Amino acid sequence: MGGGVAGLSAAYALREHAQITLFEREDRFGGHANSVEVEDAGRVLGIDTAFVVFNRPAYPNLSAFFEELGAADRQLLSGFNFFDLSSGLQYGSEEMDLPEEEVRARYPEYFQTIWREARRFHQEGRHDFFRKRTDLPMGEYLDRGGYSEEFRYGYFILLCSAVWSVPAELIWEMPATTVIAFFMAHDESGLGGRRVDWRTVEGGSISYVRKVLAAIDPKTRLSEPVTGVREEADGVVIRTANGEERFDHAVLATHADVTRSLLENPTPAQRDLLAPLRYNASTVILHTDPSVMPAGRDRWEAWNYGKVTVDGQPRTYVAYYMNKLHGFESETDYFVTLDYPLEVDEAAVIRRFHYEHPMIDMAMRTAQQSIYSVNEGPRVKLCGSWFHSKQQYWDQIGSHEAAFSSGKEAAAQLLRELGA
Repeated sequence: MGGGVAGLSAAYALREHAQITLFEREDRFGGHANSVEVEDAGRVLGIDTAFVVFNRPAYPNLSAFFEELGAADRQLLSGFNFFDLSSGLQYGSEEMDLPEEEVRARYPEYFQTIWREARRFHQEGRHDFFRKRTDLPMGEYLDRGGYSEEFRYGYFILLCSAVWSVPAELIWEMPATTVIAFFMAHDESGLGGRRVDWRTVEGGSISYVRKVLAAIDPKTRLSEPVTGVREEADGVVIRTANGEERFDHAVLATHADVTRSLLENPTPAQRDLLAPLRYNASTVILHTDPSVMPAGRDRWEAWNYGKVTVDGQPRTYVAYYMNKLHGFESETDYFVTLDYPLEVDEAAVIRRFHYEHPMIDMAMRTAQQSIYSVNEGPRVKLCGSWFHSKQQYWDQIGSHEAAFSSGKEAAAQLLRELGA
């Protein structure tokens, strides 16, 4: 149940051992692997709107899976750009790499503060991580370190909202350990870091979804939401609007809050695990309106972190320049914006989506300590991006790698119990 990457991963691992039925409430498979195919100058461009990039060191299982499927990828050569639509201030990869004396000579105090504290944060964060001083909410960690408002709202919050697709006000609840571990595993610029070999799936992520579905060849039940899951001694009963069906085993590859609502008779371990886990919704728009970007095209990067003052309050958003992200040439500029606080020209809108992401707070990170034990025994196995990737430890949560790895692990646990 659930045709996103976690469900596809589990089904793929079980394909030679079972007859598989794949339920999906939407009218398509893929979940956050959601490409919109756009006709452009006589060709079709697959433009991703949720999962877009990966790299081999931080996505080892997913990368190996793509290679096994024969899903081609493309190297992404770009950086990041920060810009403030209200003040006109902007800076990016090149400015953050400048020596201090040049920053002092060329830039106002506001940016000098950001530059100094960014350097300090990445240095101190690494030391604190290894000294086990980061097991607290991010806001408390920054308070303890005396970090300025300029750094928090002009740098830090922009990076984090892009990486984890959460609104600014929730960043402060994230575990400092998780945030610092991400930057240590990538580089100081996170998404947009030029020292990371970022890649995109050739033709959009829809191309790998099609390949994996062909390999599984499941019975497909699109646009058929599951409304209840009941485990019994000799099987699992799945309920939809069309009635009840019995299966030998089930993999519930849905968001934690959905999983919580579907389980009619959860085990104590399932109930305790799911109780504190939360989700957050984001609005994503694929469009061609350049007003979301800074005026100078020479500043446009793959990752563009924007800030604008609305009703006296600073609001942040992310604008992905898809021409650079996917590496194609076009007379049309395509953008994907995440939680843009102003209005996008309706005539330029191609598609709108509402995505939900796990809220990575202290409760979710604490759950990772024993999360995989929940699948030991019951006929209903759980997986999703709210599990961590075992290869990446507890702080790889919420990513495509985490979701894929959890589905693979759920299938492996089921096969162990079946002696297969």
